[in-house]
Amino acid sequence: MRYCLLAWLAIASPRAIAADVADLVAYLDHLESFSASFVQTRYDETGELIESARGSCQILRPGRFRWIYTEPYRQVIVADGEKLWIHDEDLEQVTVNRFAAAAPGTPAELLAARIDVASAYVIEERAAEGDLNWYRLTPKQAGGEFSAIELALADGDVRAMRLRDNLGQTTALEFDAIARNLPLDPAAFAFTPPPGVDVIEGGAP
Repeated sequence: MRYCLLAWLAIASPRAIAADVADLVAYLDHLESFSASFVQTRYDETGELIESARGSCQILRPGRFRWIYTEPYRQVIVADGEKLWIHDEDLEQVTVNRFAAAAPGTPAELLAARIDVASAYVIEERAAEGDLNWYRLTPKQAGGEFSAIELALADGDVRAMRLRDNLGQTTALEFDAIARNLPLDPAAFAFTPPPGVDVIEGGAP
């Protein structure tokens, strides 16, 4: 997979989290669906830009999403709650994985499972950047792919995310044209490989 698969945060318990992250908890507690356009950038451990992309996403709880990259080339990532499909259109290739196999401490786990975020992560309020109020979620269980997941709220919505992996690289997203808790067609999260493509079972997401 050419771009880092991004995900979402599951429902948390407000009573288990400090008051300084109450806005984040309230947002997550009432989130059912989310769609937006996005710009994604990835930086190495020195802050040097590695790559950038843009596209759109749809998320429907629990555990379903459709993530489409449109630039610089097209890639479609679909999760139906049981399987994760990655379609590289220029390669004419589809990779299929069991979605429930996401490791603890990853964004995929946060999207797929309705876990108690307060029990699994240390949640901290970070310094605001302009109108963005940032929060950091650090996995309590060691050994995951990501050392921290950061999320920013502004005007009542998630506007940005940053994923810091264990190699020191950072993947950043900025969301626009956000629609939250509107009805989404469940059929959008089904995927059938197009005729003629190579289908690879069990590849790493």
